Amino acid sequence: MDLIEGSIDLLQAFLQAVQSPEIFSYSSIMATLHIARHQQSLGSFGEEEVREGLRTGRFSAEDLVWRAGMDGWKPLGEMSPQWGLEMPPPLGIAPENPTPESLPSEQEPAWEHREKIGFFPAIFETVSAVLMRPAQTFTAMKHEGGLVNPLLYFVLLGSVTFAVSAFYQLAANWVNPDLLGSYGQHPPRMTVTIILLGLILLSPLLYLVSAFISSGVIHLSLKMMGGANRPFETTFRVICYAQASASVFSLIPLCGGIMTLLFASYAIIIGLKGAHGTETWRAMLALLMPGLLCGVLLLLGGMAVGVSMAELSKMKP
Repeated sequence: MDLIEGSIDLLQAFLQAVQSPEIFSYSSIMATLHIARHQQSLGSFGEEEVREGLRTGRFSAEDLVWRAGMDGWKPLGEMSPQWGLEMPPPLGIAPENPTPESLPSEQEPAWEHREKIGFFPAIFETVSAVLMRPAQTFTAMKHEGGLVNPLLYFVLLGSVTFAVSAFYQLAANWVNPDLLGSYGQHPPRMTVTIILLGLILLSPLLYLVSAFISSGVIHLSLKMMGGANRPFETTFRVICYAQASASVFSLIPLCGGIMTLLFASYAIIIGLKGAHGTETWRAMLALLMPGLLCGVLLLLGGMAVGVSMAELSKMKP
């Protein structure tokens, strides 16, 4: 009888252990975690995504978390010890062994400190930082600081580099007009000159408008990808500093345009990842998705026009 009673007691203890959520807390972390902030869902994430989000600052201890088996939503900081998640140190407390990447830099971007370091040194340091070390630059960049500084940097540097590249085209047009068209079919030199001069004069306005349009489209795409963890202003600052800094490659004749496009795309992807604390693939899709959608729409439009023309040709007697 003692053996039977002991077996029953052991079975009851086992059943109680199975029903205890703490026992399976480390294994059940592999389940999907649902995270919310300010009564808005941030999405569903796996263990590695949550760890990376805590490390980069995407998630905080105040965010609410829920997974299957929990009675309700609880703060992420309260559940992290049970799940073996490492929370970042509170604000104002530096890590025990800080790395250069974790240390804040008051000179990022240097353009916003031009009153102290000088106008041209600020431009040179900002361009160098964005192109040579974009990850550290955009991670240390102030997420909010107004739109005026990045907009001024974008319009000024973009307009100057565009004017220089336009003068390259003017010089090439006067030296050899065939560069702008097939032999014997190039536009008149004066017409090309007037068009380019007009674009140079309008370039500040065009750059100003394009800064808001491109930033708005990319921020919307990033939001659709679930990677917009900070407001529009953060995206705007990334776009302005990345595109303007990469525009210096347009000063290189012939291949400058391609180099500008490549370096600007790279800096924007890295900038969105660092500033928003999101994954690389989300930032990449946010940049590429508008172009892909436009391409698909143009393809569908061309197909529709082709079908319409074919139908009209059949209706002719």
